[in-house]
Amino acid sequence: MDQEKAALRQTLRQRRSALTISYRREASLSIMQRACLGKLLRRGQRVAVYVSMASEISTWPLILKALQAGCQVFLPVVPRRGRGMHFVRYDHTSRWARDHYGIPFPVHEETCRPQDLDVAFVPLLGFDGRLARLGQGGGYYDTTFRFRRLRQKWRKPRLIGLAYDCQQVTQLPVAPWDLQLDEIVTETRHLRVSQVI
Repeated sequence: MDQEKAALRQTLRQRRSALTISYRREASLSIMQRACLGKLLRRGQRVAVYVSMASEISTWPLILKALQAGCQVFLPVVPRRGRGMHFVRYDHTSRWARDHYGIPFPVHEETCRPQDLDVAFVPLLGFDGRLARLGQGGGYYDTTFRFRRLRQKWRKPRLIGLAYDCQQVTQLPVAPWDLQLDEIVTETRHLRVSQVI
């Protein structure tokens, strides 16, 4: 399974990188609009969004729209040891720092536990029609939100993947610890777990 996932990651990175910059820009705006239409950004909610890197969907339109909608926005911080991330508030008072991977994160006194988030937008390399997710392979999101797998009844946060349409595959190889998403928003669709056959 590991070799299959590694090969898929390479293919999907190439597929995503082949998209033009202008297409990526338009797709990011479309995804932000779909998130608004889907009522994913509500005043007062604690919303986690990641800072996009390389050819990922740009999350800045979504971050700015969430702030404008009155959401409390939190961004993840990757730990030096372990895989459990914590989330730091992002607002007009935040300063910026970089983690050991070079990923920017806000410096703010207010933090939020993953269990206390209402919505978490998560990055991915690939997804399938069952809303299974293929991440970068580090296991940070799988570890951070593993408590979702242990619950008998569904509770927050809603886990929403952001992706381009070209990142969908027929079926992903799935391990028991892999994160299962509730929704995926692409530039043309908004898929929900209730719509999965």
